[in-house]
Amino acid sequence: MGIRELAPPEVRSDVPRLVLTGREEVLIEGHKGLYSYETQRVKVRSGLGLVTVSGEELTIDFFGARDLLIRGRVKSVDMSEEGG
Repeated sequence: MGIRELAPPEVRSDVPRLVLTGREEVLIEGHKGLYSYETQRVKVRSGLGLVTVSGEELTIDFFGARDLLIRGRVKSVDMSEEGG
């Protein structure tokens, strides 16, 4: 068994970590890029597929090489296979 298999999921580069703070913000760590952006829906690529944040007045407050912060009135967070 290699080191990679022993590491916690959030440490592996292909597994995103999502932190939801109330209904006001979503931090996505380890993203693979923005798929689409609208004020009611933000889709972000991850190693496991698409992360979709739905809500109202959504804004991207920080977009870094690994981390992305979305703020607004968050109604749902969904993960699906890429393509949607």
